[in-house]
Amino acid sequence: MQILELYIRDGIKYPEFGTSAATSTSTSNLVDATADFTSGVKVGYIVFNKTDGTSAKVTAVTNATTLALSADIFASGELYQIKSDFVRLDLFKDESVTITDSIKNTKDISKVFTPFSQQFNVPASKHNSKLFKHYEDNDVVNSFDARFRVDALIKLNGSDYKKGKLRLNSVSMKDNKAHSYKLVFFGETIELKDILGDDDLSRLEFPSSLNFDYDYTTIRDKFKDPPSDVCFPLITHSKNMRFTNSGYVSTNNEKLNQLDIKPALKVRAIIEAIETTYDIDLSNDFFNSTEFNNIYMWLHRESGFMSNADEGGGLQTLEARFHQQADAGLNFDSGTDIRPFSIYGDVYGRRVKLNFVITAAVTDQYNLKIFRSSDNAILFEEDYTGPINEDIMFVAHSNGNVYGEGIFDVKILITTASTLTLSAVQLTATLQAFSFIFGSLVSTVAQGVYNFSALSTTSQVIISRQIPKMKVIDFLTNIFKMFNLVAYKEDGQIQALPFNDFNAQGTSYDITQYVDTSKSTIEKVLKYKNVKFGFKSKKSFLIQNQQDILGNDFAGESYPASNDNEWDGGEFKVELDFEKMLYERLTNQDDATELTTICQGAMLDKDFNATIGAPLLLYIKNQTTSGFHFQNGAGGGHETITTYNRPSQVFVPSSGLVVSTLSSLNFGVEIDEFFRGVRGTNLFAKYYADYLVSIYNRQGRIKKVEAYLPLHILLNYNLNDKFIIGNKTYRINSIKTNLLTNKSSLELYTLSESVTGLSNSQFPFLTRLAQPTLVNKSTTSIQITWTVLADPVANNITGYDVLQDDELIATLSTSTKNYNFTGLTSGITYKLAVRVRYTISGDVVFSEDAIIFETTD
Repeated sequence: MQILELYIRDGIKYPEFGTSAATSTSTSNLVDATADFTSGVKVGYIVFNKTDGTSAKVTAVTNATTLALSADIFASGELYQIKSDFVRLDLFKDESVTITDSIKNTKDISKVFTPFSQQFNVPASKHNSKLFKHYEDNDVVNSFDARFRVDALIKLNGSDYKKGKLRLNSVSMKDNKAHSYKLVFFGETIELKDILGDDDLSRLEFPSSLNFDYDYTTIRDKFKDPPSDVCFPLITHSKNMRFTNSGYVSTNNEKLNQLDIKPALKVRAIIEAIETTYDIDLSNDFFNSTEFNNIYMWLHRESGFMSNADEGGGLQTLEARFHQQADAGLNFDSGTDIRPFSIYGDVYGRRVKLNFVITAAVTDQYNLKIFRSSDNAILFEEDYTGPINEDIMFVAHSNGNVYGEGIFDVKILITTASTLTLSAVQLTATLQAFSFIFGSLVSTVAQGVYNFSALSTTSQVIISRQIPKMKVIDFLTNIFKMFNLVAYKEDGQIQALPFNDFNAQGTSYDITQYVDTSKSTIEKVLKYKNVKFGFKSKKSFLIQNQQDILGNDFAGESYPASNDNEWDGGEFKVELDFEKMLYERLTNQDDATELTTICQGAMLDKDFNATIGAPLLLYIKNQTTSGFHFQNGAGGGHETITTYNRPSQVFVPSSGLVVSTLSSLNFGVEIDEFFRGVRGTNLFAKYYADYLVSIYNRQGRIKKVEAYLPLHILLNYNLNDKFIIGNKTYRINSIKTNLLTNKSSLELYTLSESVTGLSNSQFPFLTRLAQPTLVNKSTTSIQITWTVLADPVANNITGYDVLQDDELIATLSTSTKNYNFTGLTSGITYKLAVRVRYTISGDVVFSEDAIIFETTD
């Protein structure tokens, strides 16, 4: 029987929501002029610096605004959060805690799983009741806040087993007294849903460097120059463009101008904004790879013209964000910089008053609008003429502009239809404490004065205002589905890898001696007749017409390919909430034999009207062309351009050569619109085929057994490891472990040859190398080394193949133990692999790959 220990931190101690910030720098102290540390903060609590990841213990509560710390970790403006240290819970002597561990389950191949427990009980002992603050009594002020999951740690025999979150479900009462607390444990990656909530992508904090002036020259350059983080692909939102002897013109004989196209943003920039906004760390192994780093999202938030650029021109804007001290747009002037802070409460709590003093000409007309950043909800809007002095109160629930409880985070937008130069825009923010329990008591906690950093309005594209409407969690979920990614947490970082790459790094454990062989259950693997992959939204006329004529599901795939099989089960769908567009390479309508180099997209419906659709992901290739006239839509002539940014389903490197290992953004095999032939490898073949073929294999089985795994396996296994039972190898589908009895119920599935492995003549029974290690790297090269296998002649080893992002680079001798990959791009993560080459009975075969992910300087 194991020694089971359960530890928790009983919630965030300060602030009540999110984070706050140090308002000044003081050696080995935390100073926050907006705080009240005497209410709830104790010696021994842990202060986390959310800006740089350091932490220190509270050694003294000096006064309401100052804490003495065990280390010097804070400078003015850095964010913090205070929690209790881990405290051990009392457990019932015979209470079992059962943890289910699964990362990719055959019962639902579209989901990413995380460890979780069944509900279990802990006693309502004096110690536990103190931690849960007698939650059963709702009259207790500042009781345990069950709206939040709290940090938790499970130990087995003194060793850390699982870290995660604990949820308080309920309290069991006996004789009107608390008897036990009902709890559920969740693994670490589940916290993504809690952190991201229902926030929209527009909530993300993008660097201001991505914003750009909305003028002809800027857009033209971003349309014709090689794509950067933000560029303009040839996708029209309102015009139906054709090519004739007169050149590239619309059906109304109009040339393309800068108002007809919209920008696209690298998806990698969205990932980075998620990391910045929510203070999470996503691994680079996949998200910084060459191919993912070149995927774009088209910034099509509304149908037709961009929201700040009506046909013929745009709105002049001033924009600032009021959230963190580092936010651009507002300069702190005097008083106390109160950012960030929370508002909360109904009859007592905190609220904020924003006073705007805008100095303008008496004839100046403008609009003041305040959005909640999380969802772009308009909290306040008013039209003004001339100077103003306006108070605006924001509250959590009632008696003002309702923001909701939480960290105050708003965007302030001043717009005008004409040129507007303001003399001054001053914002005074007053954080107030209030109580309406015994009369009306309102006091000022702190006050800060801020000025807009820029006063001249410009017609500028703000990325966060143009990004398509989609929740952050839905965006990540669809990215994970698209590339069959699995997620797990390792050393505080969320690892995300395609399932094949995840499995390739596992090891093997022979558990035969620990298995109860007296009984087991064998089941079929998958419960579905087939699995269909596709895109939910296909709004443009070209793809709709193609599907109507051919009757096929463009970019979709089904496995097995035929729907005529009589297998048992229903249909399972893996559908993405992304748009799928069919592009069109134009021919000359006056000479059908002339195929142009112009390949375009158009977000028009069957009636050739502007439409919206879902967020569109695409690759972009800078393409040479001729006969392309680009018009200045703000007035003026046109010019001939010789390059443009072409939308593409497949990644095309600068060389223009699309090898078979490069990715396509279609699930199925499709003829590429530009090349007019199949190019690259589709999503199904690259990311799903190996997994699905193995679980649909006729010899595929689920094996359910019970085992008493020793602690060295229980504490160290990973879900990409393989278990060996009686010389048969299995992958882990799920493990359910009773931590009290050490009894594990294993659900394993048979390991068959992978499609990729068979096509590469790779076999798992051939010995592979241990993982390579890094020797050195630069901005353009990475050198790795490995330990060669012994006695190559006796073992039929004839060399080593090295691969870069699955493409064969070189074949080396049996004595070579290092390789230097050159010609790489700075700051990109590469998947590097070494496979052992065997020659057996005249046939050349290979081991599985030993892989390593490394990023150039």
